[in-house]
Amino acid sequence: MMNYILVPIIAIAIAFGWLKLFRRLHVLDKPGNDLKNTRKPVPTIQGVFVYLAFFVIIALLFPWYLHNNLFWGLFFGSLPIVIFELFEELNYIGKISFKIPASLRLAMHIVWALLAVWIWGFAHQEIIINGYIWVMPQWVLAIGFVARSIICINAINRFDGIYAQASGVSSIGFLTIFLLIQFVVFKHYTNFTDANLQTLLFVKNISFVLFWISLVATVVEYKPLGLMRDVGIMFFWFSLAYLSVVGWAKIGTLVVTLSLVIFDAIWVWLWRMFVMKKSPLKGDYTHLHHRLLGLSRTRKEVRWFVWIWSIIMMIFILIQWTDRLNKIIIFTVMALVFFGVNYYLFIIKKLPCGLAMKKNN
Repeated sequence: MMNYILVPIIAIAIAFGWLKLFRRLHVLDKPGNDLKNTRKPVPTIQGVFVYLAFFVIIALLFPWYLHNNLFWGLFFGSLPIVIFELFEELNYIGKISFKIPASLRLAMHIVWALLAVWIWGFAHQEIIINGYIWVMPQWVLAIGFVARSIICINAINRFDGIYAQASGVSSIGFLTIFLLIQFVVFKHYTNFTDANLQTLLFVKNISFVLFWISLVATVVEYKPLGLMRDVGIMFFWFSLAYLSVVGWAKIGTLVVTLSLVIFDAIWVWLWRMFVMKKSPLKGDYTHLHHRLLGLSRTRKEVRWFVWIWSIIMMIFILIQWTDRLNKIIIFTVMALVFFGVNYYLFIIKKLPCGLAMKKNN
């Protein structure tokens, strides 16, 4: 219990100490560009604090995890995300001149995701479907995790267009995993092997730590006092992908909770391919927050809409306990509502689907 009390204290201390250090070093963003409001520059690349705080908190409060392959799989699997996105942001603010090719960044993300699987060392997985036990080979799990992690970090990367929006959604994701294990898994299942129990405790504790780190990041970005940038946001979502796959029962619940990000990524890809007739990988201003801003909503309204939707989904899913059918129904209904509303507004009514702005590089 004392460790749980100390987690937010250490996270806050590191975050605000990092802000002060970066301000002294003049590692500041470039306000007024893209969707940023005109304001004074603030410390940027605060996502480095996220990675640092994560390691420091584990080393101080949960040192036994330093001997756990599950921890090192997460730590090293996310390492290229932190390094490459750090270089990307340093190039953006003019601190370095060279730029890492996007293809190299993607390739290294894939390699390190496979490295995370290897360090993690999970074996084949038994999945029970209608009483039939299907043994999923390790190589299928590895490919599935790599695909999930790449989808997650790229989906949130495009969703991070309003200060604190993505950090807030990330904190809700980590809170979902923590509450699910504590109040659903541990209360409705009892026959755990020692290995399964230790894995669940690991996922619960790491989710709690990352919940507080991402919540502090949300506070830092809200005004903003500083910006996480992709360094922190993509680390959060790699971690969400990793933790949800470590405990397979949490994938569906997390997908529903974070459905807004997932639905938006699907909508934008389809819109770009079939309406705009261009590559879905080519960036623009057609994501959810852009569409809502284009419908005259304010940044504050958009941000709270996203957070409240995610919290409501989290509550709906958690109160279903172990009822998978109800979770599927909720997910299906939410998908129909999301895509139905977007289809009506932007296909039938032909309202502007996003913002008509030039993408800045």
